[in-house]
Amino acid sequence: MQKDELAFLEDMFAATELLECATCGEATLHAHEEVLEVYTVGTKLRMQCTCCQTSRSWIDWTPPQTKANLH
Repeated sequence: MQKDELAFLEDMFAATELLECATCGEATLHAHEEVLEVYTVGTKLRMQCTCCQTSRSWIDWTPPQTKANLH
């Protein structure tokens, strides 16, 4: 695997969360679809289940300033 391919896959994996899916009823990987709102205490995202493809909103409670410093 080439470096750019590996970097792309790492970025894709970093943009997922293991969440309980309301449709599947199981813990599945959910991909970040869209940032809906940014608050001082966290970020509201639209997440898509990688198993059944349904979408839902989710709040990442990591403060946005801290998140920016991590990258």
